[in-house]
Amino acid sequence: MMFRWLPRRTGILVVTAMSAGCMSGIDLLANGGTSGVTDLANKASEIASHVGGTDGFGGTLMDGYFDHMPDHMGFDVTNDLAGADAHMMVLLRNESDQDGTFHLSYIDSHMGLTEQDMDVVVGAGEDVTVEIPCSEIVGIGSLDTPGALGCHLDDGETIDNTMSVPGFLGQDFMCNGTYACVLVQDVNDLDGDGDTQELIILSDAMEFHMMNGGPYGHMHGSGPGMMGSHMGF
Repeated sequence: MMFRWLPRRTGILVVTAMSAGCMSGIDLLANGGTSGVTDLANKASEIASHVGGTDGFGGTLMDGYFDHMPDHMGFDVTNDLAGADAHMMVLLRNESDQDGTFHLSYIDSHMGLTEQDMDVVVGAGEDVTVEIPCSEIVGIGSLDTPGALGCHLDDGETIDNTMSVPGFLGQDFMCNGTYACVLVQDVNDLDGDGDTQELIILSDAMEFHMMNGGPYGHMHGSGPGMMGSHMGF
């Protein structure tokens, strides 16, 4: 991965990802067929199946997630996939008191189904915005492994990706839009382990699906949370 660092007047650093040898892959849509859509839909469904449950993305707060999502995670026809020349922004926020390295991952069907990885350093109390190809699936750490390494701090502390529910195009973000993940203290004990001092990485998808009623009028879990009365308030 190569980076082009673009200063912004807001003080937020923008990083543009450009294709390099490590981002090789097969364009699933190159032949104009629907097999690529099917392959991507199956991959998306596989990843989404890891959301919810004791050991899944989002923990028990995301119970029922997969049952409420559209069939095939909304990937039914070629037009549901990312455009070949489209881009999107990923905003990474570090609310800890140390510099941290986020391990950003995404799947862009035009590069195949292999996860593309990018390490992004974000200073303590700062934001960094990176530009990537518009992708169908975006997350932190391994997209299909809840509990995988999501971020590490300068002192060696590691934070897993469990609360960073992966985001899906058309459900959690759009091409040319922005998707965000924040490293933050778990003051509401979202993971239910009783530790409100630890750090977690909270994704837009996690927050979005915790909202009162959820994006499709559904509810997840019954424990305490931070986003609405159905989470225990």
